[in-house]
Amino acid sequence: MKFRHSFLAAIAALSMTACGDFLEPDSESEFVPEDAVSLNELLLGEAYIRNDMKGFNIFLGLLEDDIEAAPYQTPNSGFDGNLYIAGYTWQPDMFEMMEEAGAGHINLYESYYEVILGANAVIDYLPDVNDTPDNKNKVKAQAYALRGFYYLNLVNIFGQPYNSNPESLGVPLKLNSGIEDGYLDRKSVKEVYEQILSDLHTAEEAYLSLPESEQWDDDYRTSLPMVQLILSRTYLYMENWSKAAEYAKKVMDNKNFRLVDLNEIPYYRNDDEGNEVRNYAVFPTYSSSETIWPYGNIDDMFEWTYEGMNSINASTNQKMHAYFQASEELLNTYVDWDLRLLYYIVNIETGSGNEMPMAYAKINTGTQYGLPQNATGVFGRCLRLSEAYLNYAEALAMIGNDLDAAAETLNDLREKRFNPEDYEDETFATQEELIEFIRDERRRELCFEGHRWFDLRRWGMPSFTHKWYNDEETANVYRLEEGDLMYAVPIPDEALNMNPKLVQNELPGKRTYIVE
Repeated sequence: MKFRHSFLAAIAALSMTACGDFLEPDSESEFVPEDAVSLNELLLGEAYIRNDMKGFNIFLGLLEDDIEAAPYQTPNSGFDGNLYIAGYTWQPDMFEMMEEAGAGHINLYESYYEVILGANAVIDYLPDVNDTPDNKNKVKAQAYALRGFYYLNLVNIFGQPYNSNPESLGVPLKLNSGIEDGYLDRKSVKEVYEQILSDLHTAEEAYLSLPESEQWDDDYRTSLPMVQLILSRTYLYMENWSKAAEYAKKVMDNKNFRLVDLNEIPYYRNDDEGNEVRNYAVFPTYSSSETIWPYGNIDDMFEWTYEGMNSINASTNQKMHAYFQASEELLNTYVDWDLRLLYYIVNIETGSGNEMPMAYAKINTGTQYGLPQNATGVFGRCLRLSEAYLNYAEALAMIGNDLDAAAETLNDLREKRFNPEDYEDETFATQEELIEFIRDERRRELCFEGHRWFDLRRWGMPSFTHKWYNDEETANVYRLEEGDLMYAVPIPDEALNMNPKLVQNELPGKRTYIVE
């Protein structure tokens, strides 16, 4: 098989459709890998969510309850609030609304299948290249790790939660890089999870065949602990508590990582001009001892929630603030002496001279607001050690036969988040009390890192509201009901139109505001 490197993106958009001639050889763009080095280059270019790739999570943060609309401000000329309302109010036609509001082409579905196709190409080529077993296994491990990770995200964006209805519609399984003879239908959530586990265990096996020194490196590639953390997360979502605990413990025991003690981060630092500015916890870089794998574009993580910040309104000449902020409900889960309020939550000055919380410190590399002057080359998210601690504690608490070990794990993490003079171990009278505290701790520790929406889904899909300010005096309230159909994001119409076998989720009617 000969695969045209330059047509990967086009094939991704068409891979759910009938046959075409997009894989025909071409003397100028033909790419035929001969060894593992070539496949590694293909992986990096076409299968990794790089820092210059957007559209993987760009509005998912607007769906959850850790965010709320900031106080009203007069918008800039040409501003269309539907850009934000579409996702923020869980509209069934959110993709169309966003495009009409000027967002351009946003298609999470296509974005994930593009990189899945890159991983598939490497998997397809791998048996035919000539190289050492170790070199081939290192490539194999990465390709399967990436594909498993992407499908875990896809099925949790577009499918119902596994623990709610595993037989419900998941996503199509595209497992090769060629054009299909027919159309691909949506597999069940259970079938997709089975494929995820298969991919991740294949990756794990390949990594374990390598020397220990090649199982992890700070090279922005996947690794054995990355795979084990995603396995822990997958089993947690499936409520296979023993396996979730087993794989979380493997990550916790890995000597390459240690929990960051927030007491060791200076409260102030000097910027490039020598000015003293606030310092924040930075996780998506290898400078953090918790970082297992950084990935993703920083704009993809905060671009919309940060919109308006530090700009000047042309009509009012007033400094604008971001349209969103950390929710009061989230902030109220912290005690006042929790260091995460200082190092995770950025308090920024608004045009009126007041301060508002903006919880995006964890993707910062530069300015006093915790956001970079130039985001080029900066990764937006990472997999990190603290998730393993929280997965382990939750799994043990749910099993219920070693609550002391669950509490001890939880307190090992919490101890790093308080001044020694302020810290006390938490104790729990019942299993239910422990579980509830772990869930709150997960919210505090992992806020704005892409976990909350998925956690809400697996914890029963609770009801909550979002408020949107139309002007200084009017606010409309929108409610997501318990078990709401919009806990699964609709498949974009663009994908549906290309594939007649692609069935849409069951959708509610147009979401309207409520009167409280």
